Amino acid sequence: MSYGSLFERLGGEASQRAGWSREVAAMASVATHLAKMLSTRAGSVQTLPDYGLPDLNDMRLSLHDSLQQARIAIERFIEAYEPRLSEVRVISLPRDNNPLSLAFAIEGLLEVDGFKRQVSFSARLDGSGQVKVN
Repeated sequence: MSYGSLFERLGGEASQRAGWSREVAAMASVATHLAKMLSTRAGSVQTLPDYGLPDLNDMRLSLHDSLQQARIAIERFIEAYEPRLSEVRVISLPRDNNPLSLAFAIEGLLEVDGFKRQVSFSARLDGSGQVKVN
């Protein structure tokens, strides 16, 4: 049986991971979920008003303060809604040439089959609000 969330199994995403180790499939599933989570804006899910990221474009704050608030918001969001990760730490990565792009490293412990393993993902938020997680 392929590893994945219920929606990944129903949508066929999990079957694409057939033959992968359970650990690699779990990491791919978490990365997919993180991308969906981080692409959701706060207030857009009626049943969970705290689900999603707040608007990260608060012009009243300095760049440093904005990045710090974004980092904390992402950590709290992941801790609340991605139970497969624990001890989550988000680190702001250096900015590239695109001023509308933000990048973060997401580190934590992933539990698979009773064993915890240190994992790291990179998340890039582009100006359109979409997030890519590797």
